[in-house]
Amino acid sequence: MPITRRELCALMPALLPLAAQLPAFAEDNSLPSGAFSFEKAPMHVANNNARVRLMLRGKLATGEGIEVHHTTLPPGGAPTATS
Repeated sequence: MPITRRELCALMPALLPLAAQLPAFAEDNSLPSGAFSFEKAPMHVANNNARVRLMLRGKLATGEGIEVHHTTLPPGGAPTATS
């Protein structure tokens, strides 16, 4: 006897705890929340003499990569063009 969609949907709540135990779902490499000190952020000087401080880099809980940086441009400097 084939299973109906209604019966399959009724089984979903019972299957979710099992799916949460799979390695793909159990591993959490996302960034923790926190406060980031500007003075302690690593700084480097770019080719156009801009000072760049990397505040954080990592992955969101959904898997997308994220990077936050602070750039201080020299007088008359312009940010790099984005395509």
